Amino acid sequence: MFNLQSIPRVSLFFMRENLTRGLSLMHFLLFTCSLLAQYSIPADSIRIRDPFVTVDHDKGLYYIVTAARSNGKFALKAYESKDLKMWKDNGIVYEGNQNFIAKAEGKKDSWWAPDTYFYKGHYYTIVTMSCESEGLLRCCTLLDGGKNPMGPYKDVFTQKENIGLTPVGQQCLDGSLYVDEKGQPWLIYSLEWNGPDVTDMVGETWAVRLKKRNLKGRKGDPIRLFRANEATWLTHSKNGMVVDAPFIWKDEQSGKLILLWSSFVNGVYAVGQATSASGKVEGPWIHEKQTIYTNGGHEMLFRDLNGNLKMSLHHNNNDGHLKIVDVEIVDGKVRLK
Repeated sequence: MFNLQSIPRVSLFFMRENLTRGLSLMHFLLFTCSLLAQYSIPADSIRIRDPFVTVDHDKGLYYIVTAARSNGKFALKAYESKDLKMWKDNGIVYEGNQNFIAKAEGKKDSWWAPDTYFYKGHYYTIVTMSCESEGLLRCCTLLDGGKNPMGPYKDVFTQKENIGLTPVGQQCLDGSLYVDEKGQPWLIYSLEWNGPDVTDMVGETWAVRLKKRNLKGRKGDPIRLFRANEATWLTHSKNGMVVDAPFIWKDEQSGKLILLWSSFVNGVYAVGQATSASGKVEGPWIHEKQTIYTNGGHEMLFRDLNGNLKMSLHHNNNDGHLKIVDVEIVDGKVRLK
């Protein structure tokens, strides 16, 4: 029979040391594998439309909050990444089970294009919705996630009369937030080509000031920035002239105010640029003749954790998936690197 007492003490010491090291290595490998398993979704495998990347500098993380369904209701789900290459699914962060959002139906109504921003200590998501049964045209509404980018998000507006950040009666979509040099927040949004307030099926881009304290309401009347037919790069189709995803970015070097937006060139989704001649939201806006990106759109710009300028969009409008590309701004013009 084996007797531990027969083993020299020095040998027992080295056996214990090797066992301890082995267990430590095993624990380290298990911990590393668990971390890798969390971020196991390649970016180009994420099927998504209208991806908006939110950067959390404090935690060194990126988030995408996207439209989803949960228990038959409109919802938001979230993805998280450390490097923009590998992502994990954080699950549902909002479920529309109250008020008018709960009455919306998936086949008839809209639930699109959530953009998530950190503003004055809170995370807010601007999302496009409609509710046909309540006579509610497409509008841009607001959800409040509190101090946590993963929410849970809550409805800001509960009454039909003020459920949208956009004016009642305007058929709107794709609202984004821009805060100007005076600290004034603006909602930049599209007026849909087939809505009641457009002419000749030509979409438009509009802007309205929001309340500075918490974004929860308009301040003053909205203004039109431009009509789609003022640009020459897009084409008129049977669906009219589309203006999607207006997004404003202030170029630090040139000081120019840039507005990116999406439409179609011979049926192919694409991204174009306009620049404010006055340097202000009110414009006038001058359009570039060439597109920035084709076969994809609903773009936004952000700087990654290392300060590099990126553009996020969905590639292939018929089968959208996440695409994040490197861009640069040269003489006030956005271009792919």
